[in-house]
Amino acid sequence: MATIHCPSCGEEGSLDQKYCRKCGFNLKPVTKLVAGDDVADVRREKAERDRAILQRMYRWLMWGSLIFFIGLVLLVSGRAFDLPKFFGPLSSFVMISGIAAGGYGILAALRDGVATSKKLPPATKAAAKLADSSTNQLANGAFPISLPSVTERTTQLIGEDTPKP
Repeated sequence: MATIHCPSCGEEGSLDQKYCRKCGFNLKPVTKLVAGDDVADVRREKAERDRAILQRMYRWLMWGSLIFFIGLVLLVSGRAFDLPKFFGPLSSFVMISGIAAGGYGILAALRDGVATSKKLPPATKAAAKLADSSTNQLANGAFPISLPSVTERTTQLIGEDTPKP
């Protein structure tokens, strides 16, 4: 997931965050400014990856259930119709294979979900633009606005309240 830094405290965060986890600064405007419409693309890609992982998991679970059911039918029919003795171990093997297939589907989905959450998405247009631009200069030669510090205003207020001799 692409990252941004909080303009208030500098804490690193993701584009999905609404507020900074360290200072509580509202990151929605910053996200819109940095990524523009690319945030929706990143979220859509993530949703598509998650949907594909879930479909694969359900497919493995369905096949595992079918194989397990076949093994169960073999077990019941082997006992009901007095079939040869190898049907017992064969049916047990088929049932265990079905359980293994279903378990593999769940574990693979967990693995893929964790692996995709750690990967960074492909470079977006905004990220490429930011990488190409020089961050040492302000746009259009503008000057930064200096903000007064909290202590400066407090000092001014204290000076007003003190009685003059």
